[in-house]
Amino acid sequence: MPVSSRHIQATNILVSSWVVLFLIVGVILEEWIKLTTNNETIHNPWMTCCTAVWPEDGLKIIRIMMLTVLITSCTSNFILGLLFTYIIPQNKYVYLIIFLFSILLFCALLLYDGMLRKGKTVYFSSFKITWVAATAYFTIILLLACSVLSFIEYKVFVNSCTCLKIQKSAKDLQLSGSSIQVISLPERTVMPRSIVRVHSHNSKEDTANRSHVQARRVTWAL
Repeated sequence: MPVSSRHIQATNILVSSWVVLFLIVGVILEEWIKLTTNNETIHNPWMTCCTAVWPEDGLKIIRIMMLTVLITSCTSNFILGLLFTYIIPQNKYVYLIIFLFSILLFCALLLYDGMLRKGKTVYFSSFKITWVAATAYFTIILLLACSVLSFIEYKVFVNSCTCLKIQKSAKDLQLSGSSIQVISLPERTVMPRSIVRVHSHNSKEDTANRSHVQARRVTWAL
C-alpha cells in the first residue's frame, strides 16, 4: 500500500518539531557535561561565564555553529509547515539544506567532544556526559530523518505530477479520437444515384402524360 504525501509531510513536521524542541532544551538547560576538578561543576558550549575553568576561544566557534543549526531548524520547520498547507510549492532543495545542517551540528558536537578530551589533562581531571548532551546527538539522527523524509516527499510529488501529465495526455488523445469519429461523414455515392433515378423515372412519366394529352388533342381536332 503506497504511503500518501500528506502522511509523509505530517511525519516530517512532527520530527522537525522535535528537533527544534531538543535544540531549545539544549540552550535552556546547562547540565551538558559534568566536569570534575577539585569540585564537580557543570558546563555546556553555550556558557560564557566559566573562562577560569574553560577557555573561550574554541567555544565561540562551536556556539556559532550550534546557533546556526538552531536558527536553520526553526526556519526549516516553518517552511515544512508552509509546504504542508500548500502556501508554497514543493522545493527540491529543502532536504539538501536540512542534510547539510545536520552535518554542521555533527561537526560542532564532534569539535566540542575533541575539546573536552584535550582539556581533560589541562583544566579538569574527568568529564561525564549527561542526558542533555545525549539529546543533542539524537537531534542529528532526527535531522537526517527530516532530510530523508523531505527527499521522499519530493519524489512522491514529482511522480504524482508525472502520472497526472500522462493521464491528461491520454485523456486528450481519447477526446481527439472521439471528435474525429463525430466529424466523419457517410458515403456520398448513394444519394446522388437515387436522386438521378427518381428524377429519370419522373421525367418518363411526364413524357408519357404529355404524349397522351397531345393524342387527345389530335383526336378532338379530327
